[in-house]
Formats: sequence, structure tokens, C-alpha cells
Amino acid sequence: MKLDLENIKKLAKNIKEHNLSEITVEINGTKLTMKKEDFKQEFSNNVKYLEKEQLCTTSEEIIEVPNQLEKVIEGENIVSPMVGTYYSAPSPDSEDFVKIGDKIEVGDTVCIVEAMKMMNEVKSTISGTIVAMKSENGKVIKKGETLFVVK
Repeated sequence: MKLDLENIKKLAKNIKEHNLSEITVEINGTKLTMKKEDFKQEFSNNVKYLEKEQLCTTSEEIIEVPNQLEKVIEGENIVSPMVGTYYSAPSPDSEDFVKIGDKIEVGDTVCIVEAMKMMNEVKSTISGTIVAMKSENGKVIKKGETLFVVK
């Protein structure tokens, strides 16, 4: 086999027919490498041309955006000791362990965090009054996430 145009065309055809990504041939000290490159062309048949006036429009409508900033509540935080699902009560039929305004002591159970099908009671490490509850029942929480603010 010699490296001429006919043989190069045959090699290219073999790449296509056999779905090869690369082929290398060395003949009489001459090395030829052919690589198949994925050539993707994107076309859009649904091109819509707009007049210059349609590109920019103005509107007199004013939309009020609610202020989503949280109020900063002073106090000490009770944080989640682990990643899991937050539950405010021992069962769906039971009352919550604590509510805003409840007085708690060190060691009181304030919620449950379910992790890997294990129910883990979260106990208070501080005494005081619950002034804010920062999580919702059934919500996934992260380790270190604030659950309650106590004053």
C-alpha cells in the first residue's frame, strides 16, 4: 500500500463506515493520522425578525415587590446538631414541643431531627423564652442551621 489520494480517501471512508474516531497508518516511514471531529451545526428555522421599535418597549406599570428581608431578632440561637428533617412535635397528632413565648430550661426537648430513619431529640442548651422559630415542620435542615431564637 502506498500513500496516495485514493488510499487516503479509502481510509476516510473506513472511518465513516466503521464509526471510528481515529486511524493511524505508517507506510515507508511516513505516518498519517486521521481523526473524526464532531462537527455540530445548529440551525433555527423559527427565526423571528423584529423591527427596531419592537426591540425596546417601555411600560408605565409599577409592580410592588414585598420586602423579603427578615427582621433581625436579638437572642441566642439553638441550632441543628445534624442534617435531617425537622419535626416540631413527637407525632403528627401531638402538640409542638415549644411555641413562641414558651419558657425553656437547659435540657428541655425543643424538636426532633430525623436523620437516616432515626428520630433524634434536640435539647436546649440555654434557658430563656422562645422568641422565634426559624424552621417549618417537615423541612430539610442543615447542620448548624438556626432552629430557634431564645431570649
